[in-house]
Amino acid sequence: METSDILFPSPIAGSYSHMMEQSNVRRRQLSSFAHLIFGSRLLIGLVILFSAGTIYFASSVEAAGIDLGVTAQKAWDSVLNKADAQTKLTLKQAYEKVGNWKAQEQAWEQKIKTLHAANTAELERLRVEIRQTDDAKVVALAEKVKQTQARYEPLFALYSSVNRQLDAAKAIKNKEWSAAIRTQAETLRPVVKLAREDIRIKKKELAEARKQKSAEIKRLRVMLAGADSAKKQIQTAKKQASLAKERYSNALQQFKQNTKQGQTSRILSSLNTLASAAEKWTGTKQNIHTLEQKVSTTYVKVRQEIAKRPK
Repeated sequence: METSDILFPSPIAGSYSHMMEQSNVRRRQLSSFAHLIFGSRLLIGLVILFSAGTIYFASSVEAAGIDLGVTAQKAWDSVLNKADAQTKLTLKQAYEKVGNWKAQEQAWEQKIKTLHAANTAELERLRVEIRQTDDAKVVALAEKVKQTQARYEPLFALYSSVNRQLDAAKAIKNKEWSAAIRTQAETLRPVVKLAREDIRIKKKELAEARKQKSAEIKRLRVMLAGADSAKKQIQTAKKQASLAKERYSNALQQFKQNTKQGQTSRILSSLNTLASAAEKWTGTKQNIHTLEQKVSTTYVKVRQEIAKRPK
């Protein structure tokens, strides 16, 4: 390229520069347009996500409320739609209070089921282990008695044979034979006495172990029976829970009926009654769980006593 071309650009060079500038402008416009589209889509996505979350939250709150059924739910929604803002707020608060108590009742029921299942399984294990108390010790001592008797059996057989020979020698009045056999019998007598004492001691140890086993089983079973009082109270508490559930069901039916009639004052009154019934029902469930914990505590104490026993 010549110097004049640099100082004085040609028309072709000018056109090329102009084209490059327009290309850059178009790229900037396309970038801005793409950014706008992307931003809009992102915004729309966030709106959809937020809406979904709101719907889910609303559904969760609704699910935690009262199980009305389709017809009663429509009537309830209609009452809320027709009520003024303050009345609507009061009704919803009363409704949510019932739902909260009902949710707590269900939570306690689940806790009761879990703990009761654990207590039942533990009771079966404890019963088996109590029956097996000191089994190893008793079996070992019984085996020791058996082995000791077997070890001394030849000695006892020899001693019996010598005594029979002594009786025979006396019968035929053979003094020399009698003297020889008597000497042998007298030699064996203290040994046999020691053997019999050894067996007696081992049998006594076995008898004492069996006696201790029976006493320990009885003691542990008495401890295990310490849970019976709480179990009886649980049966009484379950009856109270059934009555509380019945009162709740009756209050719920009254609420549904008032909801169909659409009188807000009666609806609010029935909601308060329903909340009170739900609270009492929850209280009975909590009491049952507390009693199940007492049963569990008793079983823990028995388990600790079993663990103390020598293996």
